[in-house]
Amino acid sequence: MKNFFSSKKFVSTAALLAIVASSQVSAASISFGGVAAGDDSGLTSEFLADPSHAMNDGANGFFVETFDVATAVDGAGPGDTQYNAAGAAGAGCAVNGTGSGIVITSSTNGFGVRNDDVNNGAAAPANDNTCYGHTPAIGGDLPAWVEIDYSAFLASQGDFGITYLGFYWGSIDEYNTFSFFSGDDLVTEIDGETLTNAANAGNQTDPATNRYVNIDFSFADAFDRVRISTTGIAGEFDNIVIGLASRPVPAPAGLAFLGLGLLGLSFSRKFKK
Repeated sequence: MKNFFSSKKFVSTAALLAIVASSQVSAASISFGGVAAGDDSGLTSEFLADPSHAMNDGANGFFVETFDVATAVDGAGPGDTQYNAAGAAGAGCAVNGTGSGIVITSSTNGFGVRNDDVNNGAAAPANDNTCYGHTPAIGGDLPAWVEIDYSAFLASQGDFGITYLGFYWGSIDEYNTFSFFSGDDLVTEIDGETLTNAANAGNQTDPATNRYVNIDFSFADAFDRVRISTTGIAGEFDNIVIGLASRPVPAPAGLAFLGLGLLGLSFSRKFKK
């Protein structure tokens, strides 16, 4: 960050206000990275290197979804198993947090949770040997989508917003899209077409198409609902981590800049006398 006070020149009040205004404007930013997960599920957020521990309720700033029963909300028992694949493929899998105000909706047969691969149906992200989510469910109609709505969960947390989301995106295809909403307003969107090319799209092992995605939001741009959609088979994802932040106090730095600007004008007038 530049040091606004390194210059010996006076900065006008108008310029200071412009600086303050510009510093408060920020949009969602997207980066890639992640670290090796400690539960044999490939990659997870660097903020939470081991998603095998019990999922928290947001009190420490993060909330985790690994689609494994082991990450059920503390004291709330196992998660929702209604989306599990039939038979052994769904053993130990669950959608967690639904009892905490997280609501899952989907198109008809638009969402499934499993722990294996199905040819022309779904494939776990690279090096992920645990449960993962996918859209559509095996045999589901296309296009397909699943939505995770955090509105009620956020309401229970008080004046908090989701200012970070990370997720492991497996075998990225051009036709997979993650859309983030605040109410009915689209905040930002990321699709597989911007990350892949025809040569490697959909590859189940290529690091270029199995990436941990980090998205940072300002509080003003915080989202409360994410929609994962696809027009082909399939969209796979795991290790969703959301970061919560409280609403920032009106920036005292802005008032300080304004005060310094007015002080500068005062000194300037004295020197002119």
